[in-house]
Amino acid sequence: MHLWIVQTDGPPASHLADILHADERNEARRFHRAADRHRFVTGRALLRLALSHHFPVAAGDWRFARDQHGKPFIATPEISPPVRFNISHTEGLVACLITLSARAGVDVEKVEPHQDLELVAKRVLSAAEQSALSALSGKDWTARFFDYWTLKEAYAKARGLGLALTLSDVGFELEPDGAVHARFAAALNDDPSAWVFWRGRLAPEHAISVAAKNDGDDDCELILRRASLS
Repeated sequence: MHLWIVQTDGPPASHLADILHADERNEARRFHRAADRHRFVTGRALLRLALSHHFPVAAGDWRFARDQHGKPFIATPEISPPVRFNISHTEGLVACLITLSARAGVDVEKVEPHQDLELVAKRVLSAAEQSALSALSGKDWTARFFDYWTLKEAYAKARGLGLALTLSDVGFELEPDGAVHARFAAALNDDPSAWVFWRGRLAPEHAISVAAKNDGDDDCELILRRASLS
């Protein structure tokens, strides 16, 4: 798996939209906020350029469609074995995961305190996670909360469950050496040992997590690539 990231703190590069298909440019215009349009365009441009890095296809020639759940996939050209992707963005950063795994997801969030985080934590964290979080305070509490949050979101995106997933049914134990151990409630009908999870920091202000179903091949090796789209 290849995880591509690009910072979006600077002004948008005007040429990025030229890589996109007309349908994508129309979709970008539906965003009311300029920052949201910029992140969408950057995400799709990063996806196209990343795919073209791995395959001999011009960045502008990729075509995408959506499945019955609204999840985008590569429509043309046909790549075998099938290549899948997942995009996540937050203030200042866009991430794009390119993988052969049938189920994989990435989530990135800006780590910053909000007055409602404690209420959110009570709703989305498992009892064990809430207990671990109660031993922390200040910046450590906020950082750990976003570790949990991004791991849960990455798993939800990988499963394609979206809002149908009860986030507190997914629990994580985080080891000092970076190892991640998952525990799933019976309602999920899933085996945590079949999954691989990564979490990390992209500078102190961004938390990122990846979830991937281990299909028994080498695709679960994660390679981080930094891109510049200026």
